[in-house]
Amino acid sequence: MVIVGVIAVWVYSFNVIIKGLNPFWALFEIIDTLSEDVLMGSFVTVVVGLVIVAVFTLTKLYTQVISNVASFRILEDIMYEDVFGGSPSRGLYRLLHFEDEELPATVHPVRPTSSVIAFGLIYGMSWVYVGLFSEALFFVSWSAGVDLPITAENLQLLPTLALSIPFSARVMAYLRYPYVQDFADIMPAALFVLVLVASLGFLFESHDQKFFLAQVWEDPVFLQAFIRNGLLLAFLPVFTEGFFWIVTILMGSPGAVGEE
Repeated sequence: MVIVGVIAVWVYSFNVIIKGLNPFWALFEIIDTLSEDVLMGSFVTVVVGLVIVAVFTLTKLYTQVISNVASFRILEDIMYEDVFGGSPSRGLYRLLHFEDEELPATVHPVRPTSSVIAFGLIYGMSWVYVGLFSEALFFVSWSAGVDLPITAENLQLLPTLALSIPFSARVMAYLRYPYVQDFADIMPAALFVLVLVASLGFLFESHDQKFFLAQVWEDPVFLQAFIRNGLLLAFLPVFTEGFFWIVTILMGSPGAVGEE
């Protein structure tokens, strides 16, 4: 009753003070104000907020995965023990609390199919970050007043720098760097700013804002060069992960549980 009373009093006061309605008719306009002004007026806010939540959640999960040296072995356990084992809600909980998972005995998946899926996931996410961080770096340069001319010759440089951010975090995980998660946490913050600024530019119909991927998409030469470079760059984390797994298998997988 307190909650309903507070909402009703606020909406009634809004009708009388802001809309200038008659105090009597303001009572009958409470429902209309709630449906039209409050709900419909906040639609954009809700949509943008949900997009930000989704981007942050997925990015945060990805940073936890690349920061954990045995992450793909843990993901394999979650899939087979919970998702395929009839407890998808528990699997979702473990994903959302990925950093609390205990390190298994090996850093690599034990099933061949899991290894193939892991490589596919690495390759796909590498492509995502080639695009997203290229856009983020381009935005940072553009907002700082630095004009980055896009040509077919230098189109490889920006995606290379973009992929180096998550790739360096994964290398830190290989080396057991203690602050790898702190470094990886810059990625959700960067994408949060990118989504927010892009949303503002779209809502305010800004014609001055420049987008890297939009310029690449509009030019067939740029698009071909970007795809060609991206195919090679996105495979680098796959190759590195595979090489790391081979080394740990040959060494008997020490280090996953902190053994010397």
